[in-house]
Amino acid sequence: MKTLWTAVVSAFSTFSILPTPRIEWNEYSLRNVLSALPLVGVVTGGFLCLYHWLSTLLALPAILSAVVFTVLPILVSGGIHMDGFADMTDALASHAAPEKKRAILKDPHCGAFAVIGVGCYLLLYFGFCAALLPDWKTVGLLGITHVLSRAIGSLLSLLPSGSDSGMQRAFHDSASKSAVWILILWVVLALGGAAVLSPLAAGGMLLAGLCVFFCIKHTAKKQFGGMSGDLAGAGITLSAGAMALALVLAERAASLWF
Repeated sequence: MKTLWTAVVSAFSTFSILPTPRIEWNEYSLRNVLSALPLVGVVTGGFLCLYHWLSTLLALPAILSAVVFTVLPILVSGGIHMDGFADMTDALASHAAPEKKRAILKDPHCGAFAVIGVGCYLLLYFGFCAALLPDWKTVGLLGITHVLSRAIGSLLSLLPSGSDSGMQRAFHDSASKSAVWILILWVVLALGGAAVLSPLAAGGMLLAGLCVFFCIKHTAKKQFGGMSGDLAGAGITLSAGAMALALVLAERAASLWF
């Protein structure tokens, strides 16, 4: 039980800004931290539900909910996944060789294309949230997207690395053999919960997540020579956005056809 707790704390201390007890990393942490990452999504979804409860209680405007639903997940994660998306955008915009693209991923500076990419993403995500119905079912589904997106990012992190060093390489080399199955179980449970709320939305979320997974997998292999932590973070960001779009389309389809 203590080792499981260590893995969970490691996941929250690495992939969120939430306060955690001080622990020392060990072999078990490295082997299981990716399996615990979707728990950060569970907590993120909990914060979204808490805000929705407060906004309903105070009769706050729906446009404010769209802003909070856009910003809150980034605040909880400390922007670590959005940083990966920004770095990937800069690297792809360079049209350089894979070695140069990997160097750009590691560059702490932010280029113009990263700013443009992040700005466009945030505007689109805000638009998706504003288009959704502000009810408990929708907020629950939106929370589930953050669990699924982190499971997808963790699965991406288990792909062959394009570098001999880095966080993703360490996680990939140390991951337990059961990590893939645990993450698949996360996906099944999350999609099962989504299906209870809306089978149509669950199907759309699954399709969106698969599209992003294979797109990032292909991009990593062709453009970067392998996976990296930044690319996995970009996968989390893009899959969350794609699944938010899937929720919008599912709502519109349900209102038009059913």
